[in-house]
Amino acid sequence: MHSFRRAIEVLFVLTLAVLLAGGIVFVLGQAISLVAGQSQWLTALNDAIKTPICITASVCAVAGFLLSYKRRQALEQPQKAGAR
Repeated sequence: MHSFRRAIEVLFVLTLAVLLAGGIVFVLGQAISLVAGQSQWLTALNDAIKTPICITASVCAVAGFLLSYKRRQALEQPQKAGAR
């Protein structure tokens, strides 16, 4: 069970890193496009980056939910007798 949790943790961290990097690229690209006055660049960024970022955000959210659920479940288990 610990290997499953570890795999979810790795998935969460990787998707979070990709999501943050993609968000930075997306916002910087929009800013550069606006300053340059190139509406085609905005459209290209929207077409190329927006969908993968949304998918990554969804995977990250599901992984985060699974991690929080398993942690809460572990905290709710009664402690063994004699353990202090």
